Amino acid sequence: MTITTHEIDDIAVAEVKGQINFQNTQTLKDLFCELEAKNHKAIVVDLKETEYIDGFGLSVLVNISRNVYKGGGRLSLTSLNRELQRIFSKTKLDRWFDIYETQEEACRSLLKNRSKAAKTA
Repeated sequence: MTITTHEIDDIAVAEVKGQINFQNTQTLKDLFCELEAKNHKAIVVDLKETEYIDGFGLSVLVNISRNVYKGGGRLSLTSLNRELQRIFSKTKLDRWFDIYETQEEACRSLLKNRSKAAKTA
C-alpha cells in the first residue's frame, strides 16, 4: 500500500493505492497521526486505487474516523470501486462513513459543512 497526500482548500486528501490489510494498517494509523498533529479537521480518503480492504483495515478506518469526529473534524471516503462498495455495504459501514463518488464532491460537502458550522459558532 502506498499513500500520497495533498491539500485542497485546507482539506487533507489521502490517496490510497493497493490493499489495506493487517500487514500495513500501521502505515494508515501513522498517516492520520501526522494529519492530527497538523490539526487537519477535514479529511478525504480517496480509495480509487485501493484494490481490497480486510477487517483490520475497516477497523482502523472506523477508529480513525471516531478520533477525527471527537476532535471536531470530519472524514469522508471517496471513489470506492465495486468490490469496496460491496464490502462497505455488507458490513453496513456505508452508513457509518460519508461516501462520495469523487474527491471534488467530498471536498465540496466538507467545505459546505465547515461554512455552516462557522455561521452557527
